Amino acid sequence: MNIKSNKLSTTLTALSLITASVFSVSLAHAATQNEVQVTAVDLEGVDDNLYGARYVRYLDEVSGNSGAYLINPYLQRVSSLSGGYANLDGIDVFNLGTTFYIDDTWMLAIEGAHSKFDDDFGDEDYTNIDLKVGFNLSRQWQIGAGLIYQRASYEINDGTNSYSESENETSPLVFTRYTTVGNGGTGWDFAAQYIADDVDVLSGSARYFFSPGLSVQGSYSYTNAPDGFDNLKTVGVALDYWVNEQFSVAASYETDIDSDIESDVASLTASYRF
Repeated sequence: MNIKSNKLSTTLTALSLITASVFSVSLAHAATQNEVQVTAVDLEGVDDNLYGARYVRYLDEVSGNSGAYLINPYLQRVSSLSGGYANLDGIDVFNLGTTFYIDDTWMLAIEGAHSKFDDDFGDEDYTNIDLKVGFNLSRQWQIGAGLIYQRASYEINDGTNSYSESENETSPLVFTRYTTVGNGGTGWDFAAQYIADDVDVLSGSARYFFSPGLSVQGSYSYTNAPDGFDNLKTVGVALDYWVNEQFSVAASYETDIDSDIESDVASLTASYRF
């Protein structure tokens, strides 16, 4: 399983803190159905940064009257469609996604990412599809299962020889989420996921909301690599601040705590709902 490509696909949401002050005016409570995100991601050991943008269309209004702004689409069970684009050192990455809530009980989420890289020596294509089905045991607790499908294809030409190759794999996963955030917008949001594969991945996070607009998250991921490779232990921290219920800025940092390989990832994100 390509762990780094999964990490990139989960950060394809997009670009900077530019013009934050423009949106700092306090607004009346707004019901929104659109969200745009821009992000910049700095990857340790990569010369160029990753830049991207994402658009989300909510199929019903997301209200800011209660709850926590960041996760209100989840708390209010609002279905959505999304699409995005990112670029890293000439590699184009496209993604599409959808989340549907059925009777406040069931959730179906599908997200796909496709990246393409062309150079003088050939072409490489990668496709990643993440499918999840969730069930709400209560208003606070969700459990679920799903699949991750990955496919890679290569067409290589070294000037003398040329060949093509492709490979794919499917990995099952289980996940859970428990949220204590109520109408007041304070509380905890816990999440955990386990991916079973030749390279097992166990990850978890805990986010605390001090107010509807301010939250801090800590995360941990453990990758059980096969014999001959080092296991990965990654920790991260993220800060998310909503200037008002429409505009937010966020920053995150992630690092490997048990490897000689430098793999720090830092990101800045701005979001606007309207």
